[in-house]
Amino acid sequence: MKLTIALLAAGIALGAQPPLKAVSTGSTSEKALLNFSAITDLEKQLDQKISMAGGSDPMLLLGEARALYLAGYGAVVTQEVSLVMSPTISPFKSQITPQEVAQTHQRKVARLPLLKQTMRDMWSSAASSLTMVPPNEQIVLAVRLLYKSWEDTKGLPGQIILKGTRAAGLSGIQTEEQ
Repeated sequence: MKLTIALLAAGIALGAQPPLKAVSTGSTSEKALLNFSAITDLEKQLDQKISMAGGSDPMLLLGEARALYLAGYGAVVTQEVSLVMSPTISPFKSQITPQEVAQTHQRKVARLPLLKQTMRDMWSSAASSLTMVPPNEQIVLAVRLLYKSWEDTKGLPGQIILKGTRAAGLSGIQTEEQ
């Protein structure tokens, strides 16, 4: 009886999962382009660049960089950042004062040029290290800026996107702020 139940359970487990199929979406030359270690190394480099920007008052990295390669389009890298460490509400601090709101806004506006320059450096690093991306394809770097609900975001973008082909280099970068 126990043997029958064991065989029945094994049969159900084997039948429950269809066999995996290998799906080929391109030629072997396209597959050779993918270099995941280069992408992982780039993600770490970009995290380090943002974490170090600003010296003793660094930008706050809110999530690790994520990069991926889209065949026929190029590489896309995203990152979430806060321009400065903002005050927070806690059990010891029940509200943010108007002075703190104004001060935080002023610091973030002043920090924006540093982020833009750091992003240009990051884009350049991505373009030189991602040799798997053909010269005519895009390298896109998108940084999302996160704000707390109490913050004054006037004049501050929600995200900054730098994009251009590897062949065009820094001179061909388009910048978009939203």
